[in-house]
Amino acid sequence: MNSSSFPKEVFYSVIVPIYNVEQYLPQCVESVLSQTCDDYELVLVDDGSPDNCGKMIDDYAAKNANIRVIHKKNGGLSSARNAGLEIATGKYVIFLDSDDFWDDNSALKNIKDNLSESNADLLVFPAKRYYGEGMKPTFIMISDIDRKKITCPSKEKSVRYMIANNIYRAAAWNKVIKRSIIDDHNMQFKNGYLSEDMDWCGDLLLYCNSFDFYSSPFYCYRQQRKGSITSGKTEKLVSDKLYMCEKGLKQAKQISGKMQILLGSYYAYEYSVALGVSSGVRDKKIKSKLKRLQELLKFDVSNKVQKVNKIKRILGYSITRLVLCAFVKIKK
Repeated sequence: MNSSSFPKEVFYSVIVPIYNVEQYLPQCVESVLSQTCDDYELVLVDDGSPDNCGKMIDDYAAKNANIRVIHKKNGGLSSARNAGLEIATGKYVIFLDSDDFWDDNSALKNIKDNLSESNADLLVFPAKRYYGEGMKPTFIMISDIDRKKITCPSKEKSVRYMIANNIYRAAAWNKVIKRSIIDDHNMQFKNGYLSEDMDWCGDLLLYCNSFDFYSSPFYCYRQQRKGSITSGKTEKLVSDKLYMCEKGLKQAKQISGKMQILLGSYYAYEYSVALGVSSGVRDKKIKSKLKRLQELLKFDVSNKVQKVNKIKRILGYSITRLVLCAFVKIKK
């Protein structure tokens, strides 16, 4: 592993894990370099990519002083993100997947303005989802969101508002996180799991005490890209989601007060997602765990979990699962 030196202090560390994406990499990197705010380091992590990505990022680094490069053996998305975190120096950390991009060159400036005002531990923003070339994007978490209800002094009220309105989700890439939170709790992504963001974001709910929101959906997410990590791995995806949900349920039961309900509700939403993508599951053990973990649905702060519970009360667990699977297929 190697990285270029970067002595200056910066506001942001933008961490990009890179593997086999030379077709998308220029758009990704240039969407950061085009930002009107240059108070950042761009940490490009070559995770042993077999294509031309390693040379491409070296060329970028040779031309831009804001870029730091890491070359490492292939270890997966979590390993690459962790390698980036090891050398990050920014006050805040942002993750950007290398097949995605930003489409607003004022995003970093505007987010910095928000955070300079709130000094929040964590800021959330919406995104756009692209299912294929030439297709119009759909919006992730874009609605009438009241920023004041997120920046309010009460952590419990802020978290409740975000979870009730499905604002806080299991994605590392739609959050800006104070690096001291990550360092103080030695936070790392688990290697070898899909949905590695889930428990990482769940832990952030416990560790962070203040939150903020930026309303522009500047993050452009390529959904189900051919060759992506999750493509064609339904059973592992559901199994890993259930592992995280089970861990989260145990974690929620170990704490008391309002945060028990709120943490449980965060995982209840993710469990509902697991139900919806489970149509391809054939493994009996996974199916059994899927049914057993419906206990999570009792944590129903999320308005979407409340809807799932209404269907389940009328139709039962099995038909509810089929309904959610059908809904997911229609959305695709």
